[in-house]
Amino acid sequence: MRALTDLSTLVFLNILTLLFSLPIVTAGAALAAMHYVIIEMIEERGGSLPGEFWKRFKENLKNATPIWLILLAAAGFLYADMRLIGGGQLGLPRAMLIPIYAGLFVTAAIYVYVIPLTARFVYSTGAAFKNAAILAAAYFPRTVLMVAASAVIPFLLLNVTRLLPLFFLLGISLPGYLCALLYKPIFDRIIGEKEEEDRPWVLDDETEE
Repeated sequence: MRALTDLSTLVFLNILTLLFSLPIVTAGAALAAMHYVIIEMIEERGGSLPGEFWKRFKENLKNATPIWLILLAAAGFLYADMRLIGGGQLGLPRAMLIPIYAGLFVTAAIYVYVIPLTARFVYSTGAAFKNAAILAAAYFPRTVLMVAASAVIPFLLLNVTRLLPLFFLLGISLPGYLCALLYKPIFDRIIGEKEEEDRPWVLDDETEE
């Protein structure tokens, strides 16, 4: 029954996230709200799903939007370069794709942390990116798994025709849930340590929501 309840929550959450991401500029706030609700679901302390999602969406519009736009611009720039170099339009060697792939991975590694951090804490855009980069490097094996979950599942659902309907049901919330299982212990450990002593290298300039 718990598994069925969680699955139905993820489906509803996926639909809400897609709807609130339709103007692409608001996708960051929608993703942050999704991660906040997922954490509450894991901790079994969630309230009304639509009401909680809407509340967190409004709270994160200011902080998550610039972060999302920076990530989107970086990913778009790297993807455009990849298509140009890969297609041979610029006449550059394909070896030039290696740093582009590396840049895409770094962008994805920061993304899988910075959105959940923004969902839980309020701080400057610079602090959000700094903390996300530190966590991505400090917990690299988990970072690789989170990037894989965030990339592989949507890619498969979008590119396999028979699975396409599942994207609209679980294509965003399921990777978010899998990532939450990986980053939540990190967040809990850091928050616990920060309560005992000041840890200026991470989660600085923030207030917990």
